Amino acid sequence: MGLALIAVAGESYFRLTVPFVDSSVPWQFVPEVGQMLKPNAEIRITNGLDFWTISRTNSLGFPDREPPSSERAAASCHIAMIGDSFVEAIRVPIADKFHVRLEELAARELSHLKVTTSAFGRTNTGQINQLPFYDQFASRLRPDLLVLVFVPNDFMDNSPPLSALISGRDPDRDAFLTVAREADGTFRRRPPDSGWQENTLPRLPLLPKPWLQALWADVTEESRVASSLDAKMSVMFPPAAKRQDPQLIAWAALLSRRPSYASLLDGWRPTTRGNIRPMFAKKNLPPVFEEALEFTAFGLDQFKARAERDGVSLAILAVHLMGRGDNPPLFERMNAMAQARGIPVVNQHDYIVRQGGRIEDASFAHDFHWNAAGHQWAAEALLEYLKRNQEICTYWKRV
Repeated sequence: MGLALIAVAGESYFRLTVPFVDSSVPWQFVPEVGQMLKPNAEIRITNGLDFWTISRTNSLGFPDREPPSSERAAASCHIAMIGDSFVEAIRVPIADKFHVRLEELAARELSHLKVTTSAFGRTNTGQINQLPFYDQFASRLRPDLLVLVFVPNDFMDNSPPLSALISGRDPDRDAFLTVAREADGTFRRRPPDSGWQENTLPRLPLLPKPWLQALWADVTEESRVASSLDAKMSVMFPPAAKRQDPQLIAWAALLSRRPSYASLLDGWRPTTRGNIRPMFAKKNLPPVFEEALEFTAFGLDQFKARAERDGVSLAILAVHLMGRGDNPPLFERMNAMAQARGIPVVNQHDYIVRQGGRIEDASFAHDFHWNAAGHQWAAEALLEYLKRNQEICTYWKRV
């Protein structure tokens, strides 16, 4: 009886304190752009431990405020942010996002610039995939400054085969814009494929779960206590990082049999997801990784060309993770690409260290994305850059 009362009390407590259990991220396919969030839709996302966030997308399908009118953007110093899940940022309320914080900070400290901001982000995208975000959305606002938010997995996301090994999407029929190399070495744009979901890489058959695991899965669907406990256990006892992934091995073998990818994958076969991204830190790279670097450089070239065409200042914000763990070589590769193209880099890791902060405090305890503090530090780092480069806003108002 006592145990039953404790169980009922615990369940009641978690139902009162845990807003929801399952995440809901509604999406749709947008021609020329790809797999985007639905406009004017509610998003619910949680990891069961750090955040239970409910937000809404705007009329363009981005989790942000409505973008300013073209007239208001033209009368202000407009800054557009483009990136992946760090810019999408559905794990924090819209009011806590870095571009909103930047606008607030600038209103207090650089009020004469009349800064406005907007954000265009989608998870699991790199710079090539993000080009339509500028072409279809951000360019209409004629921003004074375009900020590309660069994360460690961007090199991988710019590569169709490497991205395919993680996502299971067919590299020849992707959900986003990609590029392919022609025989003469030039790059060919491949638009998003509306049939990507029916043409993913084949998955290995799922083995039936032992009866106890199946029972626990049913319990976690109904019980808030069990769901929270399951989330905690998955963090405390994660799957072994070095354990071979049969699905990954099968996909790599499948791609290696396609003529267009055989030479790229020659001499390299992944066995775990954990040994893909760290490869970029090595000096001698397999061909598929060299191509990923070239594709990333091509993506930066495309943004640079658009910025020059439209009279837009261009900068890169390197997230704090670029300088942590085994990622510094990734920052060096990205920074070298940016310097070669004259693109300034705002280093969030460096900014946090200079402020006496701890890098780990910029992310959630059980999720590597920015928490509210990480967004605040990103806003402050960009404000520091803007203070040093106010001519971005005052040099030439759009005509």
